[in-house]
Amino acid sequence: MRRGVPTIREVAEAAGVSISTVSNVLYGKQGYYSPETAERVWQAVKNLGYRPNHIARSLARRRTFTVGVVVEQQLGNVSHNLYFGIMLDGILQGATDSDYQVKIIRVRPDNPEQAIGHIEDGSVDGVVLAALLADSPLIEHMEQSHVPSVVAGSIPPHTKLPCVDVDDTAGMYQAVKWLTQLGHWRIGIILGDLRHWSARRRESAYLMALRDASIEPNPAWRYEGNYILEGGEAGARYLLNTHPRPTAIVCCNDTMAMGALRAIHERGIRVPEEVSLVGFDDAPASAYTSPPLTTVRQPVFDIGLRAAEMLVQQIERGKRCEHNLLFPAELVVRNTVAPPRD
Repeated sequence: MRRGVPTIREVAEAAGVSISTVSNVLYGKQGYYSPETAERVWQAVKNLGYRPNHIARSLARRRTFTVGVVVEQQLGNVSHNLYFGIMLDGILQGATDSDYQVKIIRVRPDNPEQAIGHIEDGSVDGVVLAALLADSPLIEHMEQSHVPSVVAGSIPPHTKLPCVDVDDTAGMYQAVKWLTQLGHWRIGIILGDLRHWSARRRESAYLMALRDASIEPNPAWRYEGNYILEGGEAGARYLLNTHPRPTAIVCCNDTMAMGALRAIHERGIRVPEEVSLVGFDDAPASAYTSPPLTTVRQPVFDIGLRAAEMLVQQIERGKRCEHNLLFPAELVVRNTVAPPRD
């Protein structure tokens, strides 16, 4: 019975090949072995429980096998940020499927150079820029950097970087147009953080849908929120105090919609009989509110997953991806919307 940690020499002996051939197979050096040889090597690796030395692998290929995920400090406690948490799950899936580790790099608003230093210090092979603020200096920096990068969520217009996101404009336009077709014309909106391109696009789509329905937007039915629960509560209280108050409220994410729903319930107003409510995201909890929330679905996990996959492709191929990916949004109809009573 063998003892100790298996060596590369033992793998070579078990597969009937040289040590250099095993090394070529493990490090993906194509053209030095046949598919049959690779199969024998991997079977020997599995049978012996051999684990390649990660440091040696990194030195051989001049990589760290680590990708960075760059987030703005304004996201607050990232462990409590639902959107980022789901996106990070997708990034982790995409990275680990390709045997890459993940490093979180936070951007301080008063010191973005610190984050740039972590990106450029050789500790990561590439970065996913996760929903950066519209005025973030990192977008311009990464457009000039040799470090591979992908923007995930809240993509800026006209950037040279590859991007993955949902079609914010089409999703919000569809939701507001549907409300107008049901007979709503007093439609309020609780905006997201306007420092994000996503919030700006969703407001533009809201205005476009109203005007296409020959409805003049009312500035009194507009509240600048911030993508968090408290912003939804404050926004709903404000809109419910306008005269006349909206018969429908659209929120730029589900977290604010849940806060709005709580504020509406506190006022003793019935949803959807007296006011309709629409969110954006289709967060897991949105199906379990009372009543279940009508919302616009965006595939946040898939955005993170595809961003990581695109980044690894750039790293492996040594050149920037030339395409963007924009997922379609989908209106999910549940129980918080009904035609207006009047």
